[in-house]
Amino acid sequence: MPNAQATASDSPFIQGRNARVYGKPKSECPYPEGSDDHKAWMEAYEEAQQSDPPKTIR
Repeated sequence: MPNAQATASDSPFIQGRNARVYGKPKSECPYPEGSDDHKAWMEAYEEAQQSDPPKTIR
């Protein structure tokens, strides 16, 4: 039976995005390689990395 109190922030996708936003390395992914959760976490991490604003040099 699924957790009735799970929220969107519990999803592997949101966790992966948040990991990137908060500067955690990819190696922090808590899901086993090859699992759907691992794939979702990594995809979100990559998407967040690609949406980072470019660094400006002054």
